[in-house]
Amino acid sequence: MSRITLPAGDLPDTAKLFSLHPALGKALAGLSTAIYSQDAIDLRVREAVRMRIAHINQCTLCISFRFGEQAQAVGIDEAFYAAIAEWRSSTLFSEREKVAIEYAEQFAQDHLSLDQAFFDQMHRHFSDGEIFALTAIIAGLMANGRILQVLQVAQESCAI
Repeated sequence: MSRITLPAGDLPDTAKLFSLHPALGKALAGLSTAIYSQDAIDLRVREAVRMRIAHINQCTLCISFRFGEQAQAVGIDEAFYAAIAEWRSSTLFSEREKVAIEYAEQFAQDHLSLDQAFFDQMHRHFSDGEIFALTAIIAGLMANGRILQVLQVAQESCAI
């Protein structure tokens, strides 16, 4: 049960939520589209970050969502998803992927700890443009997931 009253109708609850303030709903949906349609960050990195943020946000829809053949083509399988919980010790992730996962985790849980030494490490794996893209992706995933969790909006499907 949502913490706010959503409009009646057959639309998914996320679409109903967005209809409460169409400009914000459109902006959040647009951010999500940008996240999933960009190619600045490769799919493995983006999926690792998406799944780590999903676990932090406790977003059940994101945790269960899979990208299918496109993901499988780059080695994203159930072992990949299962390894996110133990990413630091996993051998399934490259150093680039581990740095991205660590960035997502720190961004979400302890952003003030992101010091210059960490960004020096980021620069060994990512260009400035990629760091910006990764930052925007993490922020967007956090925002959308947290909105749904905080307002307890049903996530049977996602308009985000």
